[in-house]
Amino acid sequence: MNEQRARRGRLAGILTLLILAVGLPTAVSAQQTTSSQPQINGDFRLMIPQDFVADAALVRSTWLEARGDYADWGDGGRDTSVMGIVAFSIADKVELGGNFGYLDRKRSEDQVLYGDRLSSDVSNNGFADVNVYGKMVFGKSTRPWAAGFLVKFPTADEKEFLGSGAADYELFVANRRPSTKSAWIWNAAVRFNGDPDISGAGSGKTSAAAAGGVILKISYSWAFMAEARYETRRYDGGNNYFSVMPTFDFRPTENIALRLGVGFGLADGAPNVDYSFGFVFHL
Repeated sequence: MNEQRARRGRLAGILTLLILAVGLPTAVSAQQTTSSQPQINGDFRLMIPQDFVADAALVRSTWLEARGDYADWGDGGRDTSVMGIVAFSIADKVELGGNFGYLDRKRSEDQVLYGDRLSSDVSNNGFADVNVYGKMVFGKSTRPWAAGFLVKFPTADEKEFLGSGAADYELFVANRRPSTKSAWIWNAAVRFNGDPDISGAGSGKTSAAAAGGVILKISYSWAFMAEARYETRRYDGGNNYFSVMPTFDFRPTENIALRLGVGFGLADGAPNVDYSFGFVFHL
């Protein structure tokens, strides 16, 4: 298992370097030669949910996304989920939104959930936790900043190991450097994780996260995105999260987007592979 993860880590690292090597000259060239064209706006977003939220750009008006995820933990189990993501722009400076969904979870004995090492297999399904966020964008349009918050409401059943049973609170800052053909994005966050309402679980910790990504516009209809996210462990006895996710974004019409991403876990707190598909309607 560790050897396979190490191989995936090397492959993901090579992929990331290739993306950076190809994307940086493209971004610089686009800024120098086509600055009169519209920049990539907030209707193009990264795929990992936390990076979708922590972006220094606003959706033009409304974002509605139906999303499905399959997270493969190898011999440790899997998570299958469906999710709705909504976002609204208010007064050209503020964005509000959130996500909600349904989770089907399977985990094998001896795996770690919320800092608790399972004494038996888990196979349960039900409503997932609800996340609500808000952010404000400020600064120049050529290099905007954002600051915001996210609150996790513990709507998932902790007795079924679908959630921790505690509320979590997150504060983040983000920056974006857009051009006509690319947008470079980074964010940083601190998260205050509540103590799980689960017997034997580890106490909640204050975790820190950092992430970065790039959006490259290939043609009128196609865009390629790549992102990497790292977060320290949220619970005593838990594991760090580290994942790299390349994504393709296809837009058959101006208001519809189809997004397909594949994430590669580089730490024990992330799934081995995470397949994500989203259908987006935005105004």
